[in-house]
Amino acid sequence: MYFTGIDLHRKTSFLTTIDERGLVVSKANLSNDPEDILRYFEALDLRPKIVIESTASWFWLYDLLTENGHHVVVSNPLKTKAIASARIKNDKLDSYMLAQLLRADLIATVYVSPLHIRRLKELTRHRQKLVRDASRMKNRIHSILAKNNCQSPYSDLFGVKGLKYLEQIKLPKHHRAQLETFLLIHQHLQKLIAPLTREIHKLARSCPTAKLLTTIPGIGPITAMFVIAEIGDIDRFASYRKLASYAGLVPSLKASGQTAHMGSITKQGSVYLRTALIEAAQAAARSKHGRINLLFRRRIVKSGYRKAIVATAHKLLQYVYFVLRNQTPYCETYPHAA
Repeated sequence: MYFTGIDLHRKTSFLTTIDERGLVVSKANLSNDPEDILRYFEALDLRPKIVIESTASWFWLYDLLTENGHHVVVSNPLKTKAIASARIKNDKLDSYMLAQLLRADLIATVYVSPLHIRRLKELTRHRQKLVRDASRMKNRIHSILAKNNCQSPYSDLFGVKGLKYLEQIKLPKHHRAQLETFLLIHQHLQKLIAPLTREIHKLARSCPTAKLLTTIPGIGPITAMFVIAEIGDIDRFASYRKLASYAGLVPSLKASGQTAHMGSITKQGSVYLRTALIEAAQAAARSKHGRINLLFRRRIVKSGYRKAIVATAHKLLQYVYFVLRNQTPYCETYPHAA
């Protein structure tokens, strides 16, 4: 059995292959050309197990190798470096060490979603980033109005009447130029967001799981597809608490001696899933009835708005877990989880 560690960079990759005794069989510094990389593995006597460190650009290499029949794992860089430091006593984590850790079965791996889920994830994240950019333009326009003490008579500044107001309002020349720039960017972003929204809604209509998730208060078709993309296979989470930890919606713990203090949420894990659930919690909080709204109203009195929203998001994630695991719709008599 051979083991190959790949130290992946933007333009090149360093590959080291070792045998079962840990001796180097082959190594090469290659350009990130698919043919060169595949040719390297074709020249080996045995087909190796391969490890790639998780970086921003591992996707293409993982797909290339798995499509050609190779067994590939992706390492968690933070956990793998911690193990390497403890076991191998070397600060530099390169392809050789990745191979050695793989040989010793000490690689801390990350979950790799199926290709269709990764494509959905790219779609939903792309839309979310554009929506955030559009929100930034809105905030900048509001800031310009505030600097000039302009009070809009319309609740929706970006509706038909609000836009006419922005076109007619008198502002200093430099602020008028900024406002028109921000408006132009906002309108262009809206045009880019619209087809993405339609595509996600279309996917949600044909997805039974999305239909189940939309039975949960606060979760619409877009949030449902977002949740599906970010969670992937629900069976990889042994409990809803594990899922909450993955979303970073569990409190941090500071322990010293016999005392332990619960702090704010860890915010470790999928920021995208956490953001989607926070937005869903805000939508659920605006509803007039239901157990989710009741939870929110109780917590807001006790802890304030921000903590109430986080608690509501955590509860929503609990319902998401059981809806996905049981493949049953949410209902108001849904039993509390233990």
